[in-house]
Order: sequence, then C-alpha cells, then structure tokens
Amino acid sequence: MLQVLFGTLKNEVSLVRGFRNEAQQLTHNLDMIQKFLNDAEMRSIPDEAVKKWLTDLGNVGFDADNVLDEIIYHELSKQSKADTMANKPMKQKVLSYFSCCLHISRARSMALRIQQINRNLGVINQRAAHLGLVGRLAPAVPTLPDVARETDSFSLDPIFIGRDEMMSEIVEQLTACITTDVRISILAIVGMGGLGKTTLTRKVFHLLKEKDLFGSHIWVHVSRNFDPLILFNKILKGLTSPDQVEIGDKEGVLKELEVALKNKTYLLILDDIWNESVLTWEEFIHPLLCVSSMKGNVIVVTTRSMDVASIMNPLCTHELQMLSDEDCWSIIKEKTFGKENVPSELEASGTKIAEKCKGLPLAASVVGGVLLCDKSEERWHSIKENWLSRYEGKDIEQILKFSFDNLSLPSLKKCFAYCSIFPKGYKFKTQTLIEYWMGEGFLKADESSDMESMGEKFIHVLLRNSLLQIAERDVYGNVESCVMHDLLHDLAASVLRGSFKEDEITQVRYMCHMNDYMFSNFKSLHVLAFQGWKVKDLSSEIKKLIHLRVLDIDKSSIEYLPDWIGELFHLQTLRACNSELKKLPSTLKNLRNLRHLYIRRDVELFAEIGLLTSLRTLQFFRVGDKNGYKIEELGSLNCLKGKLQIDNLERVHNKEEAKKAKLSNKPKLLELYLGWETGREGETTNDENVLEGLQPHSRLKKLEIFGFGGRSFPSWARNMEVDNGLPFNKLVKIRLSDCSECEEIPMFGRLPNLKCLGLYRLRNVKSINSSFYGSVNDETRTVFPVLEELMLDDMLDDLPKLTVLKGIESGDASAVSVFPRLQHLTIEDCRVLTSFPTHFWSSLKDMRFRGIDSYKPLADIFQTELTLLTELRIDGVDDVESLPDWLFYSNPNLSKLTIIECSNLREIPDGLGTLNSLKELSIKDCPNLKRIGDLGVQQSQESLRSLTTLEIITCKALLYLPCEMLGSSLKRLWLEDLSSLENLPEIIARLLKSPRLTYLTITGVPQCMTTCFVEIPPPFSSLAWLTIDASVGGLMETVNGILQGCSSLNVLQLKGMESWENLPESIQYLSTLSYLNLMNFGMEELPEWLGNLSSLRELRIQNCKKLRHMDAMRRLTELVSLYIY
Repeated sequence: MLQVLFGTLKNEVSLVRGFRNEAQQLTHNLDMIQKFLNDAEMRSIPDEAVKKWLTDLGNVGFDADNVLDEIIYHELSKQSKADTMANKPMKQKVLSYFSCCLHISRARSMALRIQQINRNLGVINQRAAHLGLVGRLAPAVPTLPDVARETDSFSLDPIFIGRDEMMSEIVEQLTACITTDVRISILAIVGMGGLGKTTLTRKVFHLLKEKDLFGSHIWVHVSRNFDPLILFNKILKGLTSPDQVEIGDKEGVLKELEVALKNKTYLLILDDIWNESVLTWEEFIHPLLCVSSMKGNVIVVTTRSMDVASIMNPLCTHELQMLSDEDCWSIIKEKTFGKENVPSELEASGTKIAEKCKGLPLAASVVGGVLLCDKSEERWHSIKENWLSRYEGKDIEQILKFSFDNLSLPSLKKCFAYCSIFPKGYKFKTQTLIEYWMGEGFLKADESSDMESMGEKFIHVLLRNSLLQIAERDVYGNVESCVMHDLLHDLAASVLRGSFKEDEITQVRYMCHMNDYMFSNFKSLHVLAFQGWKVKDLSSEIKKLIHLRVLDIDKSSIEYLPDWIGELFHLQTLRACNSELKKLPSTLKNLRNLRHLYIRRDVELFAEIGLLTSLRTLQFFRVGDKNGYKIEELGSLNCLKGKLQIDNLERVHNKEEAKKAKLSNKPKLLELYLGWETGREGETTNDENVLEGLQPHSRLKKLEIFGFGGRSFPSWARNMEVDNGLPFNKLVKIRLSDCSECEEIPMFGRLPNLKCLGLYRLRNVKSINSSFYGSVNDETRTVFPVLEELMLDDMLDDLPKLTVLKGIESGDASAVSVFPRLQHLTIEDCRVLTSFPTHFWSSLKDMRFRGIDSYKPLADIFQTELTLLTELRIDGVDDVESLPDWLFYSNPNLSKLTIIECSNLREIPDGLGTLNSLKELSIKDCPNLKRIGDLGVQQSQESLRSLTTLEIITCKALLYLPCEMLGSSLKRLWLEDLSSLENLPEIIARLLKSPRLTYLTITGVPQCMTTCFVEIPPPFSSLAWLTIDASVGGLMETVNGILQGCSSLNVLQLKGMESWENLPESIQYLSTLSYLNLMNFGMEELPEWLGNLSSLRELRIQNCKKLRHMDAMRRLTELVSLYIY
C-alpha cells in the first residue's frame, strides 16, 4: 500500500518543484510594488492613469494577500494534524499518508496561482515606470506620540458656541407644550450635516432632563433606516433597560410600550431622520399616539431635509443657519488654546482659516484639532494658503478630507475609513473596533507595542484630531466607546469605496450577518458578525472561510459551536457572550492564533486552554479536577490583559499548584477576581497556602477575593506597603466578600491609588483596628490618601460580629491625615457595631447607614461637622432619638435626605428649612416621630426652595407638618398613614403655592376637610396624578373643590365613604383622565355623566358594595381595561 502511495507522489513532485521559487519571486515583486505605491501616495492629486494603476495594484495585491494567507493556513492545518496524529494508533497514521495526494494537488494549484500573480505584477511594474513613478524606499514610519499622557482641548467639556439664543427659544417652546391638550407635539430642527443639529438637540435634551418636566427622556438615533418596528424597540429600551430583548412583532412591542408609557409624559428625540415617505411616518406616529396615555408629550426631530420635516406637520421648525466667522474662530481658539490668549502672530492666519470653515461648526472643530498639533507660524500660514488655493469655493468635505490627509500613517487612514462599516450614529466599543482593525491586517506590532496597543494609540490619534468623538469612559478614565459624526462617516465611506472592486463580491472582507447568505460567495471574509437572535446554528459554509480573523456571535441564539470551528486557524477573536451558549468544543485548542475569547461566566471551557499562548482576553476560568482543566493551564497565558475571574479555587490543592498559574508574570492583567465556593464544610485552611501562590503582578488595578476560607491573608495581601518589595501601588479598587473565617483586615492604608474599598460579609471580623491603616511614621502622615468610597456590610447570617472600627492609635494620631478624600461611606447590616472613629469624616458627601442597632457609631461620626454632605440616608438605626442640631445649618449642599425605620426617632432638628439645595426628603416608618423642628427661616423667606419630592409615610405619632415645607418647586408629595396629623386642611391650602405639583397622594390622614376650595378652586393645572383617601373624616365639598382645579389630571385614585351615595361631580370635567380608581363609595349606579370621560382607558371599581347599574359605561369608547372587585 505504501509503495503505491509513494509511486503516485513521485509523479506529482515535478509539478510543484517550482512552488518555493515562485513564492520567493512573489515576495520580491510585492516589495518592488510597495516602493511604487509609496511614491504614488506622495502625489497630492494623482491623475486618472495613476488612479487606475493604483486600483489595479490593489486588486492584484488583494489576490496575493489571499494566496499567502492560504499558504500559512495550510501550514497551520498541517501542524495541527501532526499534533493530533502523534497520539493516534498506527493504522490511522498509515491512512493519513493518503492525504499527501491532496496536499500535492493543492501545492500545484497554488503554484499556478502564484505564477499568474507574478505575471500580473510584472505588467503593473512596467506600467509604473511608464507613468514616471520612481521606485524609492519607504520613508521611516513616524513614531506615534504618546497622546494618552498629553493634555489637550479635546478633553474639555463640549464646545457650544453660537446657538444659545436658539437653545433658549426651543426650551421655552417645549416647556409650553407640556400644558397643552395635544397628546404629542412635534418640533423639527433642520440643517445640513455638521451644522450642529445633534449638539444643539443634546443640549436642549439635558437642560429639560435637569428640569425634570417629563416623566421619561428618550434618545433614539434613526438615520436612513426608518423602520417603525426598530424604532419602537429602541424607544422601549430607552424607557426600560438597554438589556431589553427586542420584540419581533409590532403588536407585541406596542403592548409593552403601552405599559411602559402608562401615566408618563415623555420627551423623545428622533435624531437624524431621512425618511420622506408620508405612509412610513404615519405607520410610526399613529400607533405611538395610541399607546401614549397622557397629553403633553414632545418629539424633537433632527434632519437635513425640509421635505422630511414637512411630512411630520411639526408645531415649529427651526432651520439652522451657518455660524458667523467670529463664532468659527471662537471654536478654533477654544480647541487649540483653551483659555489661553492666541499669540498675535497667529491671529491674522487664524481668522482667515475661520472664514474657510464656511460657518460649519464641525469643520471648525476638526480644523482646530489639526492646528493643535503644530502652533508654528509657518504651519498656520501654510494651511491658510493651501485653503485659499485648493479649497476656496469647494465643498466642506474637502476641509474634512484635509484632516484625513493630515494623518501621517497609511494604516491609520485605513483604520479611519474602516469605521464607516458601522451605521451612522453607531456607538462602537473601542476594543471591538481594534479587534476588527487587527482582523483586517491594519495593525502591525513593533518592538514596543503589540497590535492591541497600536490600536489604542490609533484611537487616541483619531480622537485628538476630532475624527472620532468620545461616547463613554470606563472607571479608569479610558475611552470605552466612540462615535463618528455623520459628515465624517460620509468622508470615511468615500475613502473606503475606493479600496476594492465594486463589482467583485468575493473581495468583501467584513459582513454583518442578519439573513441567510451563501457564505461560499464571500471566501475572503476576515470579519463575520451575527446580528440576528434567530440564528441558532452556524452554517457549515463558514468552515470554508479560511481567512476569517473575527467571529462575533454575541447577538445570536447559538447553543453549541461545531467541532470544525477548530479549523479556522487564522481566527484571532471569538465573541460568544450570547446567553444560550453552554459549552465550547475541544477543537478550539487548535486555534493557536486566538487572541481574544469572550464568553459568559457559566460557559464550560475546553481542556488544554493553556495551548493558546497568544490569548489576551480570557475573562472567566473555572478550575477543574481533571488534567487539562487545572489551574496550571493559566501558566502559559502570560499575554492575558484586562479582567480575569478564577472560580472554584477550592480545587487547587496547595501553594505549589497555585503558583503554576504564574499570575505574577501577567503585567497586563488589570482586574483579578479570585473565588472559592461558599458554604463549604470541613477544613479550609488550605485556602491560605493557595492564595499565597496566587500573588498577582504589582500593576494590578482591581482585586476581588470572595469565598476565601483562611483565617489570615497571605503576606502579599496582608501587608500591601509600597516599601516592602511588593508595591501594589496601582490598585484602585479592592473588594473582600464572604471570607467567613478571616479575623483581620489586611493593611491597605498606604496604597497610594486606592479609591474604592468594599468589605462584605466578613463574619469572623470582630474589630477593625489600627493595623488596617498600615504603619504610620514621620514619612507617612497620610493613610488612605485618595480613598473615595468605603463600604462595610456584615450581613451574612443572624450573628454579625463586627463591633468596633478603631482609628489611628499612634502617639500623635491628630497629626495623621486619614481618609482625606473620602466622599462615600456606606455601613450596612453591622447590627452589633457600637464604636466608630470620631474624626476622618469632614470630606464626606454621601453617607448611608442601614441596619445598625446602635446610634453610637453614627453619633461618633457626627462629632465631626459634615459640611459637604449632598446625600444622607439613615435606615434601620433603632435607638436614634434625634439628630445633631448643627446637621442642617452646616450643610448647604445637602440635596437628598432619607430617614427610614428609625423606631425611636422623636424629632427632626431645627433648621430643615435652611437646606436650600434639598431636592428630595423622605421620612418613612418612624412610628414615634412627633415633631419636625423649626424650619429656621424668616417668614418673608421661602424655605426649601429647591425641594421637588417630599414623602412623609407611616409616621403615626406626627402631629404637625410645617406648611412652609411645601414650596414653589414641589412636584411630588406623598402623605400616607399619618393617623395623628392635625393640620391637613392647612397643608392642602398651602398647596396653592406649589404651581408645579404633578403628583399628590394623601391617604390614611384624618380630617380631610376644608371648605376653602368650594368658592375658589386651587389652580392644580399641572397635577397629573392624584390619590386621595377621604374615608377618615373627609368632606365631599373638599374633594370637589380640589378636583375642579385639575385641568390636566391623568390618574385619579379616590377613596370615599360608604355614606356617599354619589361621586364627586367634578370628576365629569376631567377630560384628560386616562385612569380612574374608585374605592369605598355607596352609590347604586354610576352617574350618566361618567360617559363624558372621553380619554378614560382603565377603570377600577373597588369595594363599592351597593353598586348595581353601570349603564353609563356604554359611552366610554376609549376604555381598554375594567376591574371590579
């Protein structure tokens, strides 16, 4: 059998003998062509012949790249099969030799393809010489500046110049829409791309959000695809959660929208609309009108076309004009110099450059970014002259193209152009974008940076030049996501269109897959992303995509990956974070080029992941008992970066085994989570040795340890001092949780960058003593120097043990600064805590105490006058009787005060009315509270002038509520279960001075009787929600009087008395009412006038025992829901 095989091979050898020579010739030809390419790119405006030559060169280069890629692929395949066959029985090894015939056939085919490419390159080479493209060596690649460390004007707040007057006008118009009888008012902002429509709208959006005039605020970017179903899903996400699963049918999403919009007004931004179809617009707006339960809603649309705006029949249309040259110059100055003065020698050139911006704000911003890079007089003069000679009278895109041309690296230009593969307005994650760039081959590593680091530098350069805009930052301040402006997207798309054959579908290298495609038509794919949840299986056609670098199935419903995925040897990134995926196939260990693997925590990994030594991203690893799943698999993955969570560490037997993970050899690992299973029985002392062996690299920024069963932490964690040889001076966040046997907290006090410390459920810790702060000496006079957030939570079971938190115990403790920047302090469920340090707390802004039996720790803190507090929450502190007198007088910035379940609290101290910044006040479940102290302001002064929300609930001993607390800014008022309150009539009368009140609930309060509204109804024109319980001593006249002034009421919940045989007649005039709940009335039939409620959609009738007839309901044509119980 072997003799026959070898005879066949001998006959084929001559056909592929020239394969190596042809490959070498191809490499030489590509090198020569690269020189011509560099020379061609030096020409600022290539003629048509050169353009044609460049296109042909690119096409042949594309073919050459694919051939060389295939050669590497088959080499990787051969290596993988050799590794597999090493452990196979002899019979299978013999049979495997027959595949050599296939290899020879492939080599022959490859040789013929390379010969053809070499011939084509030879022809192109000759044409280059005829065109006068002189070959030259490529210039040295300029070094990218370390822009991450530089300060620049881009990092400032967004520049907003020239639109203030229009912004104020729009805000005024939208505010007026709230009180109209129109269900949805539409306002349009029209202008060309780059004029600042989105910037202006975003400013208006945030101003109105700060005023809190609408129940919900939703922003939707529309762009060209005006699909009502997609828009409804986006609106639903804005109303609920970004994680809201998309609903595939219109009926279903509208039902959910109806629920989400119930009893809510909203401000909806539809940004960048291109739709010109009246029918399509009506398919969107008519259903939206039906699911909007309240009047006074507003839609703001932005578009480039007046025709688009006109089909919406807007209440008002604002057409943006170009900015003045002075405003453009102001933008450029702000961009390049910030608040500094412009050198006089640049003033003249600068004003001329501003004129060339032609009033376009985006152009001024981009040009400002270019000028920021070089502030020499020669450079500014050159830009001014070039524009006069090359761009005068040209389209604005040429100005943007100038910024593109200014990018120094060809690969950086490719990366910019590639951004246009995403839809306009798309917010793309920077890490994802970098992985796509890598997949396309745009990023090349050098001596100091790998491909990912180079991509991060590219992102920063594009941001600096205003070619990208920051959308989000992570907790460390790094750019997490970016957006590209529409005008720049057009520019990038035009560049990208010129980089491939428009009629050659096989050259497509990126695909966002939503439907059923024949993947065999896209053999050159490098990036494949699935965007449809209906995708449950990977097509076997994908197996043929041997060039694939990125496979993204995050947004799919794929449960299992096929074994053949291990044959995609070029794959660099696999994103598989969809919720359905359960397990990864064992063949993934063959993907030696894999750099990023994204999975969910519960996905089962494959054995021998340690073979993938190129891995940068592996966020979750669960230690197993079997070979190939043990912690030693991590030892060879020294390129890991970002976050790593290691679970089931109880399966690691000792320190030596733990050391095999080599965590200290992973300098780019920034976040480390070490977890043991909680609730284990038996000895856990082995945990100490294991954790000793898991020492991370000193560059770590975040450390979380949970489920650790040792009594003490290892040396590296117990003594985190800068001078002990293990300087963990990069740590920003530490969290220890469920360390059930731990008795002492490690020394964290000298960590110079620690901002957040959380200690949770450390049930064996009885006290936190001075060792917690670390050593204090003459050189170290500050501990926890930058800590901003401290959280203690002892809730594990019914037997918490933490009783004492001590302070510094040195001889000169007063000279030591502790927690100088602490802003957020949270103490929860430390039931037996009785002692707290009496200093350190002057910098606090947010303090939350919950579930503490003793008031003593809080009293210790209150020995320091806290003058910077913005939020205070006291919840479940049983023995607090009163708060310190200075609390309110010393806190002008306090904006939120919450007091809950303080069973012994008897009074609120004086001075509450002096809190001019207080927006929310909530006092609940304080059964012994009898008194709210003197407000502390003169009668001529308004108290609590910023208060928008007031809740006084279940305070049954409270006798009197100062009416002066109800100011002109009040929007929401809850008075519930106040059985001893004596001045309710005065409170209701005082509401006349709260014109912005939109939500009012009064239940369980006696003496709901006053006749002051009978003659003069209160002007409750802004009230949208009203709940009144008149069953305890109420008067029909009082209820009627209140309802007469409610011209915009949407929700009414009314509890009457069984002796009332009629409903309050004022209800019949509530034409805007959509929800009505009637409780405890004694009428026998519904009044005929109830049919006048033309907007009523839901009616509830509760405990109306005498009711027999409901004929009046026949005229309630809008009624959707009826409940009687």
